[in-house]
Amino acid sequence: MAKKGRVARILTTLHRVAGTPVSEALKRRQRSAVQRGDAGTHSGSVSKWRKRKDRERRREQFEGAAKETGLPHGYHSGMRVLLVGEGNLSFALALITLFDGDGSNLLVTSLDRQRVARAAYPYCEDVEESIEASG
Repeated sequence: MAKKGRVARILTTLHRVAGTPVSEALKRRQRSAVQRGDAGTHSGSVSKWRKRKDRERRREQFEGAAKETGLPHGYHSGMRVLLVGEGNLSFALALITLFDGDGSNLLVTSLDRQRVARAAYPYCEDVEESIEASG
């Protein structure tokens, strides 16, 4: 079975330097790569190593933003936030509380109509007034 990727390139180079013959399977793989037009290029898939590094980098960015602002996940009042399908609007009120009462960059929607939401959630009217008063 032919070696893939970086190992194949290293082996090919070693064979050329040493003057030893390259395996037929490796030759076939190289020929088909040239015919496909992707010789010497990456196949487009991201390696597990790269995915892990990207995940670690994003986690460090979130942690850094949380330390910088003192808020979870790097939330800050300058962010524009869209909340879709908020039931009793409690999460929106929690974000406004985190933003020191500034809700000007917050857009909140609910699945229920206003009358239905007020009937379903006893404190919904008070929460709505608080959100509207914040901006």
